[in-house]
Amino acid sequence: MILALLFAVRAQFLMGTVCEIDAADPEPAFAEARRIEAMISTWREDSELSRLNRGEIASPSPELDAMLRQAMAISRQTNGAFDPTVGRFTLPRRGAKGSIDEGGFGKGYALDRMLALTHGDAVLNFGGQIAVRGAREVAVAHPRHRDRPAVTLTLRNASLSTSSDSEQSGHILDPATGKSVPSWGSVSVIDSSAFRADALSTALYVMGPERGVAWARAHNIVAIFVTDSGEITWSRKP
Repeated sequence: MILALLFAVRAQFLMGTVCEIDAADPEPAFAEARRIEAMISTWREDSELSRLNRGEIASPSPELDAMLRQAMAISRQTNGAFDPTVGRFTLPRRGAKGSIDEGGFGKGYALDRMLALTHGDAVLNFGGQIAVRGAREVAVAHPRHRDRPAVTLTLRNASLSTSSDSEQSGHILDPATGKSVPSWGSVSVIDSSAFRADALSTALYVMGPERGVAWARAHNIVAIFVTDSGEITWSRKP
C-alpha cells in the first residue's frame, strides 16, 4: 500500500503482525487493539476465544458472542466461502477442542473499534488492511510483483482488505475441502465496515475470480480482482 503521511506514524506489533497508525493521538487505538488481541487471538492460550475453543468456558462474553454471530451471518451470506470455523482443520496443531479461528475477521473487527477511538482524519494499517477516516490515496499491489501497484485509488471513510496467496503463504483454506485455495491472484474489498471487508475478501478469494465477481456484483460489493497475469476486474466502482 502507498500512503502519504498526516502525522508521525506510530507502529506496534499486535495480533501477530505490525499495526501502524497515522493519527493525532494513536494511543487509545493501540490500547483497544491490545484489548481485542487478549480476547480473540487463538495464538494466545489465555485469550477468551482460545479458552472457549478448549471448552474451559461455557459461553462467550456478550462482545465476543456478537462478533461471532456477525461472522456466522457473513458465512451464511457467502454460502460458506467464508467460514470462521476453519479452525477445525488445524485442531491437531492448535491442541484445541473448538473450531473458531479469528484469522478472517479479527483484524477487521479491531480496525472498526480502533478507528472509533481516533479523532479527526486518520489512517490505520493493520497487517496490510487499511482503514481510513477522511481521504487517502492507496494502492493495490500486483499479486506477483509486490513492489508494483496494480491499482491506485482514493479511499474515503472506508476500509480496504486484500486477500492473496502470496500474502498468506498458501494459508487461505477452502472450507469445503480443508485444503489451500489454488493460487490465482488477489482480491481487494472496499467497505465502510472493516469487519465486512476482511471477511468478504477471504470469501471472494475462496470463490475465485469468475464466481467471485458474479457474487460481488449480485450483492453490490466493491471488489477489485487482480489475476497473476495482471488482469484487473472491478465488480463495480466505489
